[in-house]
Amino acid sequence: MKSTQKSVTYRCVTVILSAILAVVSLSLTGCSSFQSLIPSGVNADATTQTTTATQAPSTLPPSNGTAGNLSSGQTNKPAVLPTYRNPLTGLTSPADLSGVRPVAVCIGNSQNLSAQHGIYSAELLIEAPIEDGSTRLVAITNTYKDSTKIGSLASGRNYLLSLADAFGAVSVYDGLGASGTQAQKVGCATLDARDGGLSTVFYKSGTALFTSGTRLLGAMENFEKRGASPILNFTEEDKPIQPSGGSAGGVAIPYSNSQVVQFVYYKENGQYMRTQNGRPHTASENGKQLGFTNLLLLVCESSTYNKVSGTEYELNVTDGGRGYYLSAGGYIEILWSRNASGVLVLTAADGTPVTLNCG
Repeated sequence: MKSTQKSVTYRCVTVILSAILAVVSLSLTGCSSFQSLIPSGVNADATTQTTTATQAPSTLPPSNGTAGNLSSGQTNKPAVLPTYRNPLTGLTSPADLSGVRPVAVCIGNSQNLSAQHGIYSAELLIEAPIEDGSTRLVAITNTYKDSTKIGSLASGRNYLLSLADAFGAVSVYDGLGASGTQAQKVGCATLDARDGGLSTVFYKSGTALFTSGTRLLGAMENFEKRGASPILNFTEEDKPIQPSGGSAGGVAIPYSNSQVVQFVYYKENGQYMRTQNGRPHTASENGKQLGFTNLLLLVCESSTYNKVSGTEYELNVTDGGRGYYLSAGGYIEILWSRNASGVLVLTAADGTPVTLNCG
């Protein structure tokens, strides 16, 4: 039974989208105090590692200089390939991803970082606080089929499963709750490494648990085949728009005394580069620093319960609230909510849908 000792606070939740290697990171971050916006000029001396996104060609040249069955006088025209947009990023995709079910992989993010494979190549990255003052990262991706290593897996939380479900993703994790034990799964689609019969989905490297694109593809055959939920509205690709509410050169997010995250905007690459506890946050898969095109800061209620067995932490990710959208060095105030189907809804303060830059 829960103790009557209950502490309720409002935590800021940050949603982040990135255009590095056509990657988008969605990060939900709770903070014990309101984020401070960094002046837009503060970005001069930081060292960053960035990669230019490679776009698929929209046309293919003739293979031998002539086109089949052309009569005399006709000119060769390159075959036009169909164009698609990734529903999680708004970026051009060489393949139609509208019917690909995303996965949402829970990865630990304590001060003593373990391996973090898959956070750079994910379309979205969700970050949320847990009871010990550290955070969880949830890598949401619909392009995982070629990923050779994803993890290491960490335990999930019901509010993380709920957030992943808002994007139509199947949650992938190693047990639920602080102890990694089973808990109610709030009606979401899940792949829990603690469930029986999933030995082909996960593997151990030392004491850490991982999965891969091939293993996940096999497991996804057991789930309804549908694409990501249509949550995000995007501008035209390569035509970014600066939010009109004011300048925002970055944001600082103090999750706890031992976990402080900061994003600083760099006009040179149009991204907010991430540091954690004063150091660049890099991905295990390639050693590169995480950078983001868009930041969405959402405010939600958190509750801490004191129980005989220890502290229990909950994050209210269903009732909605206020927030901010940062991109291209600017910001606007926003509102967030969940509709009747549980899908996340983002609107400006006047109720119009929020339009994000592609990335």
